[in-house]
Amino acid sequence: MDQPDGEDLAQELDALGIREVLDADSRPTFVIDLDPDEESTDGGRTRTLAPVFCNSALRLHEQLLDNVLGGEIQPAPPPVSTQDGDPVLPKDATHEEFAAWATGVTPHDESRDVFPLSFLYGDLLWTGSTVRQRWRLISGNRAWRPQGLLHDLSSGAPIEVATGGLRAEQAAISRKASEAAPKPADGPGSTKTGTTTKTGTTTLVSTKQQPSKPFFLPKTPGGSSNSTLGSSQSSSIYLSLPEKAVADWTVADPKGVLSEHMQYARSVNWAMTPLGAMDKWTPEFRQVANLCMNNPHPAALFWGSELTMLYNAAYAAEVAGNKHPSLMGTGFSGPFSELWDYAGPVFAECARTGISVRKENDYLPIDRHGLLEETFYSWTFTPLYGGTDKILGFYNAPFETTQYVLSQRRMQTINKIGEHGAHAKSVNKFWQHVLDGLRENEFDVPFALLYSVGENEDGDHSSISSGSTMSLKSCLLEGCIGVPDGHIAAPAQLDLKRSREGFVPSFREAMRTREPTLLHTRDGTLPAALLEGIDWRGFGDPCKEAIIFPIRPTNGEAVLAFLVLGVSPRRPFDEGYKAFTAMLNRQLATSLASVMLYEDEVRKSRDAAEAAALEKDRLTQQLELQASRLRRMTELSPLGMFLISPDGALREANDRFFEMTGHPRDVQYEMSWTEFIVESSSHVMIEGWRRLVEQNLPWSGELQIKRPTPVGHADLEGEVIDYWVLFIAHCEFASDGSLRSITGSITDISHLKWAQGLQNRRLQEAEETRRQQNEFIDITSHEMRNPLSAILQCADDIASALAEYKATQTAPPPNIVESCLDSAHTISLCVQHQKSIVDDILTISKLDSNLLLLTPVPAQPETILGRAVRMFDPELQAKDIKVMLEVDPSYRDLKVDWVSMDTSRVLQILINLMTNAIKFTALAPKRVITLEMGASSTPPSDSHIPGFQYVPTKTVNTNFAAAEGWSSGEVVYVRFMVQDTGCGLTQEEKQILFQRFKQASPRTHAQYGGSGLGLFISKRLAELHGGQIGVASEEGVGSTFGFFLESRRVEAPQGGATQDVLPIEKALVGDGSLTQQVTPQRQDYASSGPAASLVASKASPAFDLKSMTILVVEDNLINQKVLVKQLQKVGCAVGVANDGLEALAFLEETHFRKPDGEGLSIILMDLEMPNMDGLTCVREIRKMQGDGRIARHVPVIAVTANVRDEQVATAKASGMDDVVSKPFRIPDLLKKIEGLLQKA
Repeated sequence: MDQPDGEDLAQELDALGIREVLDADSRPTFVIDLDPDEESTDGGRTRTLAPVFCNSALRLHEQLLDNVLGGEIQPAPPPVSTQDGDPVLPKDATHEEFAAWATGVTPHDESRDVFPLSFLYGDLLWTGSTVRQRWRLISGNRAWRPQGLLHDLSSGAPIEVATGGLRAEQAAISRKASEAAPKPADGPGSTKTGTTTKTGTTTLVSTKQQPSKPFFLPKTPGGSSNSTLGSSQSSSIYLSLPEKAVADWTVADPKGVLSEHMQYARSVNWAMTPLGAMDKWTPEFRQVANLCMNNPHPAALFWGSELTMLYNAAYAAEVAGNKHPSLMGTGFSGPFSELWDYAGPVFAECARTGISVRKENDYLPIDRHGLLEETFYSWTFTPLYGGTDKILGFYNAPFETTQYVLSQRRMQTINKIGEHGAHAKSVNKFWQHVLDGLRENEFDVPFALLYSVGENEDGDHSSISSGSTMSLKSCLLEGCIGVPDGHIAAPAQLDLKRSREGFVPSFREAMRTREPTLLHTRDGTLPAALLEGIDWRGFGDPCKEAIIFPIRPTNGEAVLAFLVLGVSPRRPFDEGYKAFTAMLNRQLATSLASVMLYEDEVRKSRDAAEAAALEKDRLTQQLELQASRLRRMTELSPLGMFLISPDGALREANDRFFEMTGHPRDVQYEMSWTEFIVESSSHVMIEGWRRLVEQNLPWSGELQIKRPTPVGHADLEGEVIDYWVLFIAHCEFASDGSLRSITGSITDISHLKWAQGLQNRRLQEAEETRRQQNEFIDITSHEMRNPLSAILQCADDIASALAEYKATQTAPPPNIVESCLDSAHTISLCVQHQKSIVDDILTISKLDSNLLLLTPVPAQPETILGRAVRMFDPELQAKDIKVMLEVDPSYRDLKVDWVSMDTSRVLQILINLMTNAIKFTALAPKRVITLEMGASSTPPSDSHIPGFQYVPTKTVNTNFAAAEGWSSGEVVYVRFMVQDTGCGLTQEEKQILFQRFKQASPRTHAQYGGSGLGLFISKRLAELHGGQIGVASEEGVGSTFGFFLESRRVEAPQGGATQDVLPIEKALVGDGSLTQQVTPQRQDYASSGPAASLVASKASPAFDLKSMTILVVEDNLINQKVLVKQLQKVGCAVGVANDGLEALAFLEETHFRKPDGEGLSIILMDLEMPNMDGLTCVREIRKMQGDGRIARHVPVIAVTANVRDEQVATAKASGMDDVVSKPFRIPDLLKKIEGLLQKA
């Protein structure tokens, strides 16, 4: 039967109405509308419910319906404690409380569901749910309450359970009524309404007939159903006499509706049977007869020695079959006589022992449904005593298990066919395995014939059909079961198209439908002549039906065989038989498909094996050819190839490998091949070997070889280069996954490594050149632009001061003249300082570019030293510094007189050292400078002075004296020393001396001035002259700077010594127009002239400058002095700081840090300063602002000569509000200040 699909079921389910569903529910249920159109009130009276629907279970119970709709429940007696200690029941709820719960909604969410989920009312547990937030469904459920102490179940079932739910009190009342009632008389009509029937130890009391009530409602005392609170019936069920049920069908006038089978049983003339007339039956027999007749399962009574039968309707339908109704009132001597041989001994044994008998899956051939049917039953025979002390009959409860037994047997046949078919190696052998599987089931296979389908031209039993057509097809008999050899139904071969022998016509029909075909003897499709002479298996009965199976694989349409299978003569061809036929057909198709696939795979494997053999021969030839080619390629390859075992032993290698590594061919041991690797590359090879052996990963690396470099490994200048190889290795694994060997190659990469090194060196040189160029540009820009601000501002001061008097043709007063002279002096100082910086920068540039060449001339070192001292005579006298000249005895011992040296560069070194000595000695208590000179034939050591050390050289000019222009005389090393009594140096300060733009400490520049280039230039010049420079110093005592130069003895020049003034002397002394020396000046020594700046007055901005306080942070004292002077002229209050640290200290005393601190409007800050530069300082200020240590924004303008775009961007990124580039005019600066302050 076709099963409805899911969509049809869903549609059918949707067609159900809510009323139909609720009416089918046995629980009392009603529906309330939570949103009625009109609110109904009762003016303060008891609250009632207005259900929109009540189901049948509630409508039929009128009292319960009244209670639900608003009637009061009968009050329960007050709770008291019983003598036996039963618990006191709580008082039940009122109807108003029940109505409030039924119509209330939960306060916890917006679902409008009932809260709480259950409510106890009227001895029922009511539950509710809400649909679509409007319709409230309320259902009552039987509530259970304990009425006393729990019984000990080990002593037997409590009476509540034994009586089906009646309370013990009812049982006690029932027992009392039983004792008072008279004993019933044996005979018809002994069981009546209102009488008592004793059955065993349990007595049931009949009460007056009650109206029909649902089973879930409690029975009320006195027939009332409205007593629920505290009722003694709260743990019992309502036992009543249904209106249509028949309490006793054996009475003379039974009440209720008799079933058809009961009516027939009453119509039987029992008086003619051993049971006697029905009105003479004993009450015990009547009770058993009612039990048998009301049993929904098959049940029968065998009563008396004749085993007279009385059975119910289920027994008649399922067991008796067509023996009913004649079986009723008869015994085994009647219609069931065929079972006596089996059942007789069972009854006899049960009667003898009095023990019930149980049988499982017993075979019973029953003649029913028109045939002697093979059936199986599980049943019991229970002896009945009928109120006496001897067995009067038997109660039989059979359950038919025929379908179960048959399905197990047939499924076993299906499995057997699958098992046997799995052993078939070809389709031809498959047919015999099918017959072997069928042969074991003789009951479901009374006989069988199996024909395979083949081509007529095919002489052997070919089983593979090329199509489903019947042309040129023949059927070959593969075997039969139960059919003798030579039988008319089993010819050896049949013509499927033309023959009419045997089952060929049916074969053709089955081939057309490709489905199992059922043949019948009654319609002639199964000719009776074909069945004669067959040895019937199983029951030995001839078959009346047969089935033809057209066997075809599941993966094809061609029919490959026909199976003729007899249908069991003792089973109808019902649904179970059809299911067996379908499963057998599927199993045959599946097994056949598996065999065909296997056969096809075997054929493919055989073909593949033959093809593989041919391919193997071809590949063997190709392998030999490839091996020969590979061998020649290996021998001729420029790569060194190798094969190494996992333990490190060299197993195989080509000639090139031995040539490249120098490894001996006859000496091989573990890791011997690593000896050709230089030590610096050994760790690389160790890491690579670990990766190969431990991690089994490929590896490649560059290794340097120890072996002497082969011919041709040289650079462009012919110098021999290092020998490098690229080592590439891979792992080779065995079939079990273990490491078998390591193969690889080495490639000569010496020239590649040399080219890479050359490229890296040139790249570094290019980067260094670019860095030097940028550094040179920055230094030049900064040092050239820095003094220009002072020059420009002093020039503006002179021009503005004299312009007014030029217009009036009057002489300027003395104070104006004095101011102009002071400005002119400042310009002179700036020009001289700028020229010295330019000369130093040009010297450094030439040194960096190797463009500075020495010009050797004959000279006397003693004379050069004297000229250096005379150059500083005015300054030495002005600062009261004593100078002492000393000549070491070594100079006299070597008789040094005239030597070849560059006097200009020697004098330049001496001037730098003398300048530093004067600066650091000028403020010392003891002011003495000692100059010493000496000579040696070898480079002097640094041990002649305690603590003296020469600075290590980076580039040593070892061949300078051999260049053109130098004499060929004896080499003499001339040594100079400059010792002062100044402040001295610490160990840390000595570490940074002789570096570009480096001084001993940040305080050095602030106190003594200087650019930090002198010692650096002196060091480079000494190294260029083949010498070195060094220092010895002790803090608070003084310093000793010394250097030595390489020179050669020369003859005295004709005409004696020359006294030409060198360019460096002109630069230092000047031409007489500006005779003042460029000396460092402190800010506190600077003074402003008496005249006011007209430029500043003309450039006064609109805002009040006199109220402004400006902090100038500048390390250059001249620039600091000029800028302070100009700002003071316009009326600004000015503070000064020499570096960033002093600026932060000044800021601590302002209103930015203290509420009562000094005012500060803006900070003008230089960038390049000692101790703390401007960028670091402004970052610290902004950090203080971020931390809250400074309450407001501090305006800061950078005043710098670093004017490249990236430098300006860096300054602003560090926290500068704006940048003013040097040189600048005061009006431009004031406009910047005004704009920044207005923006703030």
